[in-house]
Amino acid sequence: MADETNLEPWIAAARAGDKRLTGRLISLVEDDPRKAGAVLQAVYAASDGAWITGLTGAPGAGKSTLVDLLVAERRARGRRVAVLAVDPTSPFTGGALLGDRIRMQRGAADPDVLVRSMATRGWLGGMSQATERVATLCAGLGYDEIIIETVGVGQSEVDIAAAADSTVVVVTPGWGDGVQVAKAGVMEIGDVIVVNKADRAGAAASVSELEEMLRLAPSDGWRPPVVTTTATSGEGLTELVAALD
Repeated sequence: MADETNLEPWIAAARAGDKRLTGRLISLVEDDPRKAGAVLQAVYAASDGAWITGLTGAPGAGKSTLVDLLVAERRARGRRVAVLAVDPTSPFTGGALLGDRIRMQRGAADPDVLVRSMATRGWLGGMSQATERVATLCAGLGYDEIIIETVGVGQSEVDIAAAADSTVVVVTPGWGDGVQVAKAGVMEIGDVIVVNKADRAGAAASVSELEEMLRLAPSDGWRPPVVTTTATSGEGLTELVAALD
């Protein structure tokens, strides 16, 4: 059994691709605030080279399927990828309910892909209290890109904007009328906005409403592109990747 009082062998093994010890380190960071500080201090110096991409949106928008496609694309570039999938909390066990990893099968056997489900544990904002700490840990373990998928969110759950370098807001056709588009909240945090399930009726109207909202909104020099995707077929992935790049 590994010695929790000597973290260096754990960290070295995790950097070499040992997912079991990576999982143990993540559990320490999630569950034990006392030990979390020691773990993060040991890896922090190596954590500044990673890019954090956040995907957020309502339940059922297709975030997990999009993440699975992005993982495959990043791996084709030779990048190590960690996915932190934030899930609802089971009222019985306190753990992640079901787990979005069910839809993320491309990296299951890949030693350079880590998929970790994290329960919200009652934390609001779309993430768990430990999500940012775990992202820092993954960066320090040598993952080039960390993808955070929030739990299904509403209009005011915007914590991902502070945690991610790039934030993708995922909506679907018919998700709301023009008034909903114009409301403050989650629609304001997107660096890229995706209309997923674009093979459904109403996709073009949704794109028009979003682009009009962005045209009227104050700009800091970056106008978020609106990208259409159909994650189940992979359509639009090239455009999404170009927007993120």
